[in-house]
Amino acid sequence: MKTSHILLAILTIITLSGMVATDVLLKQQYDKLDWSDPYQDFEHRALSVAKHLVIEAAPIAEVIVEPSKDTAQAILWPNMANSYRTRKQGDTLFVTFTMNYEGESRNPHDDKEYQLPAGLVLRLPDLQSLRITNGRLTIRQFTPETLVVLLKNSRLRTDKLGTTSGSFQLTASQNSFAVLGADHYKSLAAIVQDSSGVQLNDSEIGSFTKQVSTKAEIQLQGKALKWLK
Repeated sequence: MKTSHILLAILTIITLSGMVATDVLLKQQYDKLDWSDPYQDFEHRALSVAKHLVIEAAPIAEVIVEPSKDTAQAILWPNMANSYRTRKQGDTLFVTFTMNYEGESRNPHDDKEYQLPAGLVLRLPDLQSLRITNGRLTIRQFTPETLVVLLKNSRLRTDKLGTTSGSFQLTASQNSFAVLGADHYKSLAAIVQDSSGVQLNDSEIGSFTKQVSTKAEIQLQGKALKWLK
């Protein structure tokens, strides 16, 4: 056999061996991926446990708050992580997630029909109150005894939210809008100021009280229609 043929055979074997090794490595990495985790490409950070949140955000990404069993965790989209800051005082955690946004102010009413792409996920074992300014917020699957939420120039969407024994106190101001989903509240107290709005989508409510300004609105759908008076 000619030397050139021998070299060609050796190169072919090396190339094929490399391709097989690469395929095996890629398969191992693929098998490690948790396809049930929508945040596997996000950056995970430890978070101080707190019962009260104060959030300064921006209207270009969703801030999601959801429960965890024991520890708290912040999950961030990497391209937005550099603007994330926290400061704790007592049981209150102050969160800044403005993403250096300097664009025009967006009307929260324009984003009431959908959730924006997630930018920050906060997982907490307990939540008693939350105040957010200039943000787009989703609270889901929490069932605290009581909950207080204050919105300022923000949009809120809920998913499987409820209170076990106390009330959900919601204040919407500065043109905010809240869309409450198929939740269950023992008691709902809504204060809707200026040109803000609240929409109840099939929400089950034991008792409902409201204070609504002349320019504000409350929309009722599904099971919430029983409060149409």
